[in-house]
Amino acid sequence: MNIIIISGPTASGKTKKAVELCKEKDGEIISCDSRQVYKYLSIGTNKEGILLQNELREIDGISQHLTDIIDPNQTYSVANFVRDADLKISEIFKKGKNPIITGGTGLYIKALLYGLDEMPKADETLRKKLKTKSKDELYNKLLELDPKAAEKNIKNPQKLLRALEVNILSGKTMQEHFKSKSPRYIFKHYSISIEKEVLYKKINERCKYMIENGMIEETQKILDMGFSKNCPALSGIGYRHIIQYLEKKISRDALIAEFSKDTRHYAKRQNTWFKAQPDVEFI
Repeated sequence: MNIIIISGPTASGKTKKAVELCKEKDGEIISCDSRQVYKYLSIGTNKEGILLQNELREIDGISQHLTDIIDPNQTYSVANFVRDADLKISEIFKKGKNPIITGGTGLYIKALLYGLDEMPKADETLRKKLKTKSKDELYNKLLELDPKAAEKNIKNPQKLLRALEVNILSGKTMQEHFKSKSPRYIFKHYSISIEKEVLYKKINERCKYMIENGMIEETQKILDMGFSKNCPALSGIGYRHIIQYLEKKISRDALIAEFSKDTRHYAKRQNTWFKAQPDVEFI
């Protein structure tokens, strides 16, 4: 039994393509997005369709799994995704349908297809100590131990902390934990290729649309619910810019400009990642 992967950079039309494929092949979507797992974050993570009961989303009649499954103050690891995706793949096959894995979180896809080395579990004593450090302190320390992970996660304190924790506990870099393995599934991996100018125009339009259509209010609502501005969910692109705007540190125009710029940079990193992966067919 085969699984199908639809990957690509943000704003490239992955979900639309996945819905079309599900209708053609009687499939269901499994979201592979590290931001869409959070409840209450819909506008800024570009969730589509409607949320039904049992943590199930529906897009144009097609079921989508693994969105809206954790609270904003919770963390969700690669291992969590592989465990949950394995379960959903099995459930979808048992229904006689085809699982379509869709999203732009490349590490999740790689781990699902090829597995991960066992990483050290969170050490609460060490983590408590690391949480007293600023983002810059975490970055500078990680830069000494694992430069690639430091540069990749420079704007994400949660990931900086985890990479530093893994290195201290295991003595290995993040990259050293990802060894080449035989595939865990028979699969076809399609990644959407889109001209840079077209993609960047779509990203700019999308970011502006999100800000003008409720993303600021969505962020404020999460804060009003009692979640910290430093919670994992709000560390993502867009939300962290809105926090700065709400604190009157940047203007609305600067918010849109920085949000768009960082999203374009993220899309560039996604493209680089997928081009480096084995067994990918670009469409």
